[in-house]
Amino acid sequence: MDERVWVPVGKVTRAHGVRGDVKILPYGDTLAGFQAGGKMHVRVAGFHALRTLTLTRIRPHGRFLLAGFEELPNPEAAAAIVGGEIVLSEDHLPPTDEGEYYTYQLIGLSVETTAGIPVGTLRAVFDAGSHDIYVVAGRHGKEVLIPAVEDVVTEVDLGRRRMVIDPPEGLIDDL
Repeated sequence: MDERVWVPVGKVTRAHGVRGDVKILPYGDTLAGFQAGGKMHVRVAGFHALRTLTLTRIRPHGRFLLAGFEELPNPEAAAAIVGGEIVLSEDHLPPTDEGEYYTYQLIGLSVETTAGIPVGTLRAVFDAGSHDIYVVAGRHGKEVLIPAVEDVVTEVDLGRRRMVIDPPEGLIDDL
């Protein structure tokens, strides 16, 4: 049985053109190094097995990538993977710099203040342009948006599954 952890790194949004290409929304820069001949794995909803595809072409298209695969020779074949996620084995992810983390590593972290006050559980991360925003499910169903900046996020401890923040005044007063 395959014990690898598969990490989503992009989503197939639609078929493109008459050659069976697909449009992929990459999650970050992880797919930037892929070239023709490389293998990509796709997880399609409703199927248990991953589908391995061989790249024949890939190029940027705005904030998307256009990719063609040997196994998808026409638009009908490409349509079969629309909605699927491109995944990489965790051990094939490029290493992060110190203080940088993959989103999948952060989801589920317990968030507390430097004073030890529980804030909630990190549920999502989104790009706000100059920095990410951490979406924390707080007490009583309240959602807290935490700016992912060094002055606010003081510690990330993946081993203990926790994040410590020093919130600016007013950020969590109503919890």
